[in-house]
Amino acid sequence: MTKETIISANHDMECPARAAQTPVREDIGAATALIVTEGSRLCAAAVGHQARAIVLTGSMSRGEATLKRDGASWRVLGDATFLVVFDNPVRLRVAELQREIESSLLARGIRCKIVVVTSTTASLRKMRPHIYAYELRERGIVVWGDKAALRLMPRFTAAEIPQEDGWWLLCNRMIEQLESAAEGNGVHDNGTAVRYRIAKLYLAMVACYLLAIGQYDPSYRGRVARLQELAASDDPPLAPFPLQRFSQFVSQCTDLKLQGEMVGAPDHFPQWRDAVSDAEALWRWALGGILGLNPSLSRTDLLAAVATRQPIFARAKGWVRAAYVHPSAFSRYWLRWARLACSMSPRYLVYGAASELFFTAPEPDAIEPSELAAIVARLPLPSTEANQQLSWRAVTRLVANNFHVLLESTRS
Repeated sequence: MTKETIISANHDMECPARAAQTPVREDIGAATALIVTEGSRLCAAAVGHQARAIVLTGSMSRGEATLKRDGASWRVLGDATFLVVFDNPVRLRVAELQREIESSLLARGIRCKIVVVTSTTASLRKMRPHIYAYELRERGIVVWGDKAALRLMPRFTAAEIPQEDGWWLLCNRMIEQLESAAEGNGVHDNGTAVRYRIAKLYLAMVACYLLAIGQYDPSYRGRVARLQELAASDDPPLAPFPLQRFSQFVSQCTDLKLQGEMVGAPDHFPQWRDAVSDAEALWRWALGGILGLNPSLSRTDLLAAVATRQPIFARAKGWVRAAYVHPSAFSRYWLRWARLACSMSPRYLVYGAASELFFTAPEPDAIEPSELAAIVARLPLPSTEANQQLSWRAVTRLVANNFHVLLESTRS
């Protein structure tokens, strides 16, 4: 049996040179560099020589992170993600380390959400084609340790990524936007926060669409350029919406994501209703294409079909992992889980619940209490509060909790 080491973020060992204890300069490049330097420094200090490498991933590794001035400080719209690679399984106290890096950056005038994830060299070698693996290998940057660590991953092309991976990405982004709407001021169209949510949703939509038609690109800039080219062609590919309009919306949303502010007149920026309508059209179209079914079938029928398509072993793996990460819930709800497991995996149950909520988001008050109760009944982790009054916000938070606990860190 492989021994698992537990590492705390509390450390006193030597580490890379400490960043200066002074506020960051006006230069956005200096702010970005400090995030990378401080994040990698504190990760290295926490893991010591047990780590093989520390890799910067996501939009920051692609040079597409968005930083905004906030008075005398900087605020990152999004996050900075660090992958810590070990040769053997290690349980790193991730939450502590994330808070430490965030606190250190805040003291230097930068507000940035930090995400730290771990992997092993064995996992890298076994990675199969999917969006995260492709972007990690193509655009990840080793900021500490073995510079050749990412070469351990198998090479594959974008064309080898399963189309379903794009649909998963769309569902994940829908859940993220639902959670933001539930915690914020709802779905009113004029707020800056809502525009940013709309932008992130369209960026997920274009990734899903391009993957579905075999034209995927790992960067925001590459996707918008490819979509503009397709929309302007004499023989554009099939799409579930007018491609010229979709291309225009994606261009505006890409500008907002990369520049941190809207380019052009606010009246021309897509509204929340546009985003929800386009997301549902793409959700249906992409799933219909994967399954070879008519996209106009009910969402329930489409979800049932994709669940039936999943191998029994893969479905069982999702439930076994759910029991492992949440043993108390398994002890309490094992009969409920046994019943739900007969229909589909935790992932598809959560995606189904999120879809029902998301596509009613423009009019959240229109959804009936009985419909909310039906959504809750299909979730692996129901509310722990007895006699809780169901509302769109309350059920949305419940769906988000199911996602974070059961799905976020796995592909089961």
